Amino acid sequence: MAEILPLTRSPQDRLQAALRLLAAAQAEQRAAISAFRENLYVLRDSTTKLQDSVHGWHRAVAATGRDLETAREAVRTLEATAARM
Repeated sequence: MAEILPLTRSPQDRLQAALRLLAAAQAEQRAAISAFRENLYVLRDSTTKLQDSVHGWHRAVAATGRDLETAREAVRTLEATAARM
């Protein structure tokens, strides 16, 4: 069976290799942080649109409630008029 000899690398070579790996990891991290920030902006915009939509829905429900109350008053007036006849 053949003996596997370890490759000897100088400390300088190991340092350079480690620095290259570190630089690559930092580049990946920068890209990930950039993508994360972009997604936060998208989330902010989406929640703003959702908030606007909910406020619009709330206004519509309130207007419907007012319309209903107006209709109830009209029905009561008609009932009172019919009762007097």
